[in-house]
Amino acid sequence: MTGQPKPLRIKRLTLTDFRAFPGPAPAHFDLDGKNLLVYGENGAGKSSIFHALGGFFALKPPRALREHKNVFSGLADTDCRVSVEFTDGSAPVEWTVSSHPGSLRGKSPDLRVTEAALRRACLDYRSLLDTNYKQGAGSINLFDISVEHLLRDYPVTVSGGSTTTIGELWSKVQSSKPSQHTSAAITRINQACVEFNTAFRGAFPVLTPLINELMQLLGWRDVELKGFNTPGLTYNNARLKQNRAVDGQQLIPELSFRNHPLQTPQLFLNEARLSALGLAIYLAGRLACTPTATATALKLLVLDDVLIGLDHSNRLPVLDVLNAKFADWQVVLLTHDRNWFDLARSHLPESDWKCVEVYEGDGAATAPIPIVRPTQNRPARGLLDKARELVQTPYMEAAANYARQAFELGVRAACEVKKIEMRYSVDPKAHQSQDFLDKLKQWPGSAAVSKADWDAALARLETLKNVVMNPYSHPSAPNIPKLEVEQAIDAVDQFLKLVAKK
Repeated sequence: MTGQPKPLRIKRLTLTDFRAFPGPAPAHFDLDGKNLLVYGENGAGKSSIFHALGGFFALKPPRALREHKNVFSGLADTDCRVSVEFTDGSAPVEWTVSSHPGSLRGKSPDLRVTEAALRRACLDYRSLLDTNYKQGAGSINLFDISVEHLLRDYPVTVSGGSTTTIGELWSKVQSSKPSQHTSAAITRINQACVEFNTAFRGAFPVLTPLINELMQLLGWRDVELKGFNTPGLTYNNARLKQNRAVDGQQLIPELSFRNHPLQTPQLFLNEARLSALGLAIYLAGRLACTPTATATALKLLVLDDVLIGLDHSNRLPVLDVLNAKFADWQVVLLTHDRNWFDLARSHLPESDWKCVEVYEGDGAATAPIPIVRPTQNRPARGLLDKARELVQTPYMEAAANYARQAFELGVRAACEVKKIEMRYSVDPKAHQSQDFLDKLKQWPGSAAVSKADWDAALARLETLKNVVMNPYSHPSAPNIPKLEVEQAIDAVDQFLKLVAKK
């Protein structure tokens, strides 16, 4: 008996002469079928990944590829390209200035790309602003957002039993606008409006509970979506041609805050709630549409700095939402917030996530080349790897410093993993690494880690902290023995291994 086929995933993304990544050398991002968390300094190229994935997985890219070409490289337009290698073992698929793999024009499109394009979601912070602040001081109107993004691919069955989508029905309305006011033309546009209205209203009972569920998972139980109001589309058969139009392009959410009706939530709710609401609206739209995907189709979610309106305590629930509702999606998270990057990668399972850091490099004077550096999911592990690298340089002061940083992060993470409580302090710097270490000595051990092994690891760690990591991590430290630094690195490594055991 054969198992179920594995869902399609992205194995590698390659950018060549694309935006921040000048050619001719390509920049590779190896996902290996996993989710991807990316930290990038402002201007380093983080958003280039967002635009590459958004443009590649589209039936029609928002912008032509040559508009994304790096302006400093001096290369021809034809050097600009985006390449995606999938996990199915086939050759990489390219987006070039002459062809797009999801385009419905010219040669046959790549079905893997078109299937993903119909279901992917690429959101940045501007997308969330569209749901609130950009609505001005009046009622929030989500009609355009719904037909273009949220419910574009929502499947419906129309008269005769055929299956279509809300996006296709909206296109039918637009294409049915009469060029001549014959009776048949008026009947056609009116029928298209009726079909659209029926399908559009039919999606609300699915979308509404999904939004409320996501808001609760995000921790905002005091904001509730009661439903949607729409007048429905009607064709205005005005006498003057310039006055003829499709009226009723409105979708007004009926929201409440602690059972208080909100006419203009964008003027009432704080930024955290508005950010969560915008995120819930977009994600619910994608979840409502994805039942149309085949079991093996790629479902892609790309989020570029959409969490900057949330403080750190409200960002962690987003990771819970991704685990609970998007487990069968491939997720790409992009951020310029270093603290959030470190917090997120310490919570995300290594089996499902890869982590990458992107820095603005010096490179040539005319074309700075970003530095792409894969890193460990666990910050302490990443620091420890850097310490080992510096030992071989040799740069003992820096190696000792990285080992000390790994130790400090490790003891903090250990207290969280082992659920060891610390005395509360308003000042986050009030607790030193020794305070965490002393608390860890009280841990009773477990079936996987004996108390004797635990105490021995802590004792060796404390000794090497005092005689190696602390004094040797300063540039004035004389004659630092390589062996002692290696012993300190090994002690931190052994401790982290014990922490990881359940």
